[in-house]
Amino acid sequence: GRLAAGLAHEIRNPLGSISGSIEMLRESPDLSDEDKQLCDIVTRETARLNRLVTDMMDLARPRAPQPEPVDVAALARRVVELARRSERGSDVTVVYEGPDDRVMAWCDGAQIRQVLWNLVRNGVQASAAGTQVVVRVSAGPKVGLTVSDAGPGVSPEAKDRIFDAFYTTRAHGAGIGLAVVKRVIDDHAKYGATIDVESPSSGGAEFRVELEPPPA
Repeated sequence: GRLAAGLAHEIRNPLGSISGSIEMLRESPDLSDEDKQLCDIVTRETARLNRLVTDMMDLARPRAPQPEPVDVAALARRVVELARRSERGSDVTVVYEGPDDRVMAWCDGAQIRQVLWNLVRNGVQASAAGTQVVVRVSAGPKVGLTVSDAGPGVSPEAKDRIFDAFYTTRAHGAGIGLAVVKRVIDDHAKYGATIDVESPSSGGAEFRVELEPPPA
């Protein structure tokens, strides 16, 4: 935890300087189209590094969940809207399927929002242009949050390790996001939370989180 905090501080300071400098540079009227594309690349990669630092901090310094009644349907809709505005929001469509009414679960809202965001981000990164990532919310004896994609899927070998820290099957990525997901769900296990992943032979992956409704 101390190592991650120190690294985060040392990395974020120059990242802030880079990001601010690029934003100022982009305002110059003398930039060519190629220069603007290069600025976009720097901005995008700076954001990616910042997310990596955040994931490292979340994994290294966990916070005990503080459960309360949370409208996870509204939470899911907010995550979907955020994903639509993300770096790949234009070529991978993220859609919400579920009730418009409230669906209440007993959980730490901030942590489950992070779980859902990491699962959506993972699905988007695994998806090809022109495909969909679907976020489904279902109510019942248990509250279900499902994120499915049309990517290459998860092999039986990878399924056993997909939640391990620093394990990844992609050329880009540090394998931290899903480890954070598993850690949060494990911390919620005492409140009835579970997570599972399925990958049909036709391709794609489906991550399903189940939560308990609030106690009566």
